[in-house]
Amino acid sequence: METMVVDLLDNKQALKGLVQTAASLEKLRVAMGNRISALERGVDSAEEPVPPIYREIMAGMEHLESLIDMAVEDGVNKLPVYNLWLRHIKGIGPALAAQMLAFLLPPKDGLGVGTWYKAAGLNPGKRPDGQWRLPRDRAGEQAHHHRYLRRCLHNVATSIVRTGGFYRQVYDDQKGRLVAAHAGEEEWPPHRLDDTARWITVKLLLSHLWHKWAEIEGVAIRPPYVIEVLGHTGYVPPPEPSGNGKV
Repeated sequence: METMVVDLLDNKQALKGLVQTAASLEKLRVAMGNRISALERGVDSAEEPVPPIYREIMAGMEHLESLIDMAVEDGVNKLPVYNLWLRHIKGIGPALAAQMLAFLLPPKDGLGVGTWYKAAGLNPGKRPDGQWRLPRDRAGEQAHHHRYLRRCLHNVATSIVRTGGFYRQVYDDQKGRLVAAHAGEEEWPPHRLDDTARWITVKLLLSHLWHKWAEIEGVAIRPPYVIEVLGHTGYVPPPEPSGNGKV
């Protein structure tokens, strides 16, 4: 069975399916773990003691998660952009890389990384109060971006900040710039300064990923919008790892 699963991963769509399955299974395992914990602590006395079947189900789910994790890692290792570049980025392991690559469409001629920004909801919009903000998920409203991809990229930012490396330095520089410009302003509380620096860092990472993926696939590489259209200077090229090291 394992061989069949791994063979299917030659198809990027199969990797996407496994990533979605892993996310659903994780939710179920967490819910079951919370249930068992509540029973053990006496918070929930509906069933005492913990029924043995609960622990058997937990063990089964953990085993399934392990199988899926191995299959996902095998699948993402077959993607050239992961092997040649993304796996060398600190904070990006096989699981996060698989989520990114499963839900980001491959670069195409005539398009740019802005298509990814739009898909992930990373293009700020002007609110009625005049403030510029990223689109929010609101209960009962249709999202105009890919919510799962947005959550994945939020996790990428968290991992980068915790791990260090090239993109952690980008985050530090951007946050320092924002603090210097907006510290003390009511519209810029600490959490907004932090969030904005994280999303700027993620957008740079996506720009670099688009560049490297397009390069590998032989797709024409367009300059970033802010340089090509807005005329900004100071382009930051993708970091180039040396050997098996991480940057």
